[in-house]
Amino acid sequence: MWNEHFGIGVVELMAAGILTIAHNSGGPKADIVVPLHGEGQTGFLASTVEEYAERMDQAMRMSAKEALEMRKRAREASKRFSDEVFNTSFKATVLQSGLMGR
Repeated sequence: MWNEHFGIGVVELMAAGILTIAHNSGGPKADIVVPLHGEGQTGFLASTVEEYAERMDQAMRMSAKEALEMRKRAREASKRFSDEVFNTSFKATVLQSGLMGR
């Protein structure tokens, strides 16, 4: 998934509570695998084979508590991309545009 514009597969992994290693580009880098509320990792990013190996090693060396906390943050972060959030945001944008009721 190099330079994927969004990365719904990454969001789905996070929503399932799976420790995620995504490519350090596109949507995963910009919007998805980012710290939750500015604190705490929600997954890992990598670009090279060596970086992927390092991230896998990091994930495998995490304590059960650290892994659980990252999984919780990932699940919470994935909610930003839910249908409910999208629909609410879309409706608000349309209402603000003045296009409703024309």
